[in-house]
Amino acid sequence: MIKRGFKVFSYVLAIATLSSVFVECKKKEEPIVNQEEIDFTKIEETPVSGYTKILVDESIYPIVNDVNTMYMYEYNRSKIDLLKMSTNEALLLLFNDSVRVAVLPRELTDSEVKRFEGRVTPKMTHFATDAIVFVANKTYTDSIIDYDLVLKNMKSTTTDGSNGTILVFDNANSNVVETFKEKTKVTDLPKDKAYYAGDSEAVIEYVSKNPRAIGVIGQNWLTQPSEKVAKYMGDIKVLGVKNYEDGKYYKASQNNIAEGTYPLTRKLYVVDIQGMSGLGVGYASYIAGYKGQRIVLKSGLVPFKVPPRELNVRDKI
Repeated sequence: MIKRGFKVFSYVLAIATLSSVFVECKKKEEPIVNQEEIDFTKIEETPVSGYTKILVDESIYPIVNDVNTMYMYEYNRSKIDLLKMSTNEALLLLFNDSVRVAVLPRELTDSEVKRFEGRVTPKMTHFATDAIVFVANKTYTDSIIDYDLVLKNMKSTTTDGSNGTILVFDNANSNVVETFKEKTKVTDLPKDKAYYAGDSEAVIEYVSKNPRAIGVIGQNWLTQPSEKVAKYMGDIKVLGVKNYEDGKYYKASQNNIAEGTYPLTRKLYVVDIQGMSGLGVGYASYIAGYKGQRIVLKSGLVPFKVPPRELNVRDKI
């Protein structure tokens, strides 16, 4: 019995020793690489490796950044730098071939697509839908907004009804302003009652400190607030918006956006003019694929394709 036990122990010891040697060998064969020391510009660009820059409309930066972080984690031979700016600024860089991938809250128009004729055919990948939302100071008397009435009051030469209300946007060249004008059929905003804070974070900060200001921003900054924005979330509130088709007011929830009852929505796209199978293709495939769509869903935006829920069904408990 003792001899048998000793034999078993010997076998276990031998296996453990061999395993230890094997692990040590593997460590020598696969040294730990510090990602910061890699020069990604020298790696051949493919859909899952190399280096590129992606232009991002500032109003949807949080979701793009989240997906990019996960993408680079999974494909650790890739490096993507995100450049935050307005849609108009991003388009100028695309037209000039300065950068060839962008994430925008709209697709290219026919006239914009024509500007690439003879060079490349732009690929546009729809991956999510978000909303333009109105935020007010928590002391603001109403919890809903009729933007048509607000605009009429702002344009009025009298002070009756306007109550000194001003609309606060990120910047004059942003897609938020572009979408707002398109949806409300307004060409010019009252210069003395429309204020441009610089970016979405600045809009939220301004509204939190000014009771008569109504901020107009992309929903993404509220569903995924940055550290700076989080400080002001307790001082603001999101207003319900009037849908002129049924006369009711709706908040920008995932359900209301998906059903189309919330009136101010916009589709988000990855625009790729690389003309090759590079990181633009890889990022677009990832954000529109199963993993990317789950990130979009958790972010509070509406994914292009809702990921299926996997359920394990058992006959017995």
